[in-house]
Amino acid sequence: MSEEPVLQNSCGTCIACCYALAFNAEEGLKKKAGDMCPNCTGTGCRIYETRFKLCRLFLCAWRKLPMLGEEWRPDNSGVMMIEVEGDDIPQAYRAAGVGIEFLMLKDETIITRPGFSEYVGSLMSRRVAVFMGMIGGPKTIINQYLEPLVAAKDLPGLTAMLLHIFNMHLEARRLGIAGPDHKPAG
Repeated sequence: MSEEPVLQNSCGTCIACCYALAFNAEEGLKKKAGDMCPNCTGTGCRIYETRFKLCRLFLCAWRKLPMLGEEWRPDNSGVMMIEVEGDDIPQAYRAAGVGIEFLMLKDETIITRPGFSEYVGSLMSRRVAVFMGMIGGPKTIINQYLEPLVAAKDLPGLTAMLLHIFNMHLEARRLGIAGPDHKPAG
């Protein structure tokens, strides 16, 4: 019996998780976010049939959301959606179930591409906890900054605020702090 669920969306040649995520596999391989997995061929996994359990079980949210087309696949969109669960979700948003982190893989053009702001707004209108993150951190819940814009149906304002938050994350990373709302790491 396979541990892997059968899903409509397939990784294809996407290797975003091979470099964007940190992992410490039980089988001994440790990798920092932003470092390429040594088993990645550039179009897939050299040890796919015997890959680490951690890799077999990880599914980006795009794989689990068949209503999102190929343009949302991480290597096509420049953003990897990752489910956020449990204590990582603020109490106010737990009734909606899992949250979604938008792990930004590229530059701000991700935010201005068609459908991005609309999808973020649709999640927020359902009270889903939404996070923005960057490879290697920081990650910040962004609902509190965007909810008034979503309620006002202000799509240009929502896009502008998403761009602002993205740029604040870039600045936080440049300054070596955990996120836009945090102090420098000691």
